[in-house]
Amino acid sequence: MEERPIEGVGTAVAAFVGLAPEGPIDDPLGIDVDGWGTDEDAIWGAIQAGSLRPALRSFFENGGRSAIGIRVEDAGLGGVTSGLEALDRVDLVNLLVLPAESADLDDARAIVAEAAAFCERRRAMLLVDPPTSWTDAATVRTAMAAGAEAAIGTASPNAALYLPRLRRSDPMHGAPGEFAPAAAVAGVIARTDLEQGVWSAPAGTDADLRGADGLEFDLGSRDAEALNELGISTLRTFPGRGPVVWGARTLAGADVAASEWKYVPVRRMALFLEESIERGLQWTRFEPNGEELWAAVRKSVGAFLHGLFRSGAFHGDTPSRAYFVRCDRDTVTQGDLDAGGFTVHVGFAPIRRAEFIVLRIRARALPPND
Repeated sequence: MEERPIEGVGTAVAAFVGLAPEGPIDDPLGIDVDGWGTDEDAIWGAIQAGSLRPALRSFFENGGRSAIGIRVEDAGLGGVTSGLEALDRVDLVNLLVLPAESADLDDARAIVAEAAAFCERRRAMLLVDPPTSWTDAATVRTAMAAGAEAAIGTASPNAALYLPRLRRSDPMHGAPGEFAPAAAVAGVIARTDLEQGVWSAPAGTDADLRGADGLEFDLGSRDAEALNELGISTLRTFPGRGPVVWGARTLAGADVAASEWKYVPVRRMALFLEESIERGLQWTRFEPNGEELWAAVRKSVGAFLHGLFRSGAFHGDTPSRAYFVRCDRDTVTQGDLDAGGFTVHVGFAPIRRAEFIVLRIRARALPPND
């Protein structure tokens, strides 16, 4: 049986669901530009008074290239849910930002929960902005004492919260103003993917936040470490440089949780592998389920993983210590055979060699006698 190559999907398509004074409601509009120039004006028209334009501006000036914007009627649960339903019509989404915050705290938590559920289903990452009331580290620690789900609506591994808010001078009035950081962080993630790969942490001194003069409040090393231990990703400033992304924790990444999805790049790498392999195995739907098919699948998936290994995506000095793929009698049950399905087990070592995270990816094939 012929081996079929698998191509990696894109990793930095960012979706923004927010407010704008004009334009179609719940209609995904995509823009793909090299930075924040003139192209977006022709596409987005008069959205400058809403939350979409500043979010898009932050995304593009921090390195984003491909964005999807959805205008909703209101920033409440009903409006955002409608926007997410519209976003479901888009083929591929990797990052989700909600630039408008609901004024009602219970509503805001419900919105985050709904958006996180969307991201889990679509293999995307939700970037959560901090509540405007979180104006110092002590307040954040108090709010997070009962856990992320109680504080903001989710402890999903497909979500990450970045703080503090960013500060930018207002060119019209000269006074500094604060703005939410998630859109800018999405741009940093897109930039890191392009320059280093989705497996690289979008954090550190190279992860500078462009278009920001400073932070709403500064975090020292102790406060930053304490917040990281709670599953919060921090932004920091250092002498001689502006704000940078310093943390890379998911909201499942609190130390006490001991989750394998503690870190943003590990979770995003897994999502990338699952989406790429699932799409790359669509051809198996038209092949008989059996040993010959499984051998071809092992070759296709193995070649894909080996290419990533050569690019430095995994830890391990040899392929066997960096990744593995299994698809055989040990991974396929009789029930799978009867139903025309099979399971591929993919292991990858994201942090230490030979310490594998195992993904189980379902695929379809022709059942017996079809």
